[in-house]
Amino acid sequence: MRFNDKNRNQRGFTLVELLVVMVVIGILAAMMMANFAGARERARDARRKSDFEQMKTALRLYYNDHQEGYPANGGTGGGQIVGCGTSATKTVCAWEGSFAMDGTVYMKYLPLDPLNNGNYVYTYAQTDGGGGVMGDGFSLTTYLENGADQDAAKSQRMCGVAAGAETPNRYMACE
Repeated sequence: MRFNDKNRNQRGFTLVELLVVMVVIGILAAMMMANFAGARERARDARRKSDFEQMKTALRLYYNDHQEGYPANGGTGGGQIVGCGTSATKTVCAWEGSFAMDGTVYMKYLPLDPLNNGNYVYTYAQTDGGGGVMGDGFSLTTYLENGADQDAAKSQRMCGVAAGAETPNRYMACE
C-alpha cells in the first residue's frame, strides 16, 4: 500500500521536532525555577520584616508596663531578650517561646528567623535610645536574602547608621 504525502504528514512528529520542543520546555522550566527561588527569598524577607514589627509592638507594650526601660539582652551570644518570668527574677525569653512578664503575655511566640543559621538569626540589644539612659532603646537585627531590597539600607539609616556606612543586607528595627 502506498501512502501519499497527505497521509505521511499526519502520522506524527519527527525526532528533531520532539527534541526542539523538549529543549524549549527545559529552558522555560529552568527560568521558572530561578524565579521561584527568588520568590521564596522574598517571602522569607517579608516574614522577617513582619516579625520585627510584631516584636517592636511587644517591646513597646513591655516598656509601657515596666517604666524602667526595655528588657536587657543576654542569653547565648547576648542577643536574646531578658524580660520573662517575674520582675524580681527576670529570665531569658527563648526564641519560639513566649515573651511574658508577671503574667502579662506580650507575645505568645517569639519568632525565629525562617532560616535560623549563619547571619540569618534574630538578635536583640538594649540600647541608649538617644536620651542618655541605658535601656531607653533597643535594636533588632537580622539579614535579608534579597540583595536588591532597599529596606535593608533604609532600616539601618533609621536606626542611626550613617548613609554610606550601611552593612549590605542587614535589616534593623529600633526604638
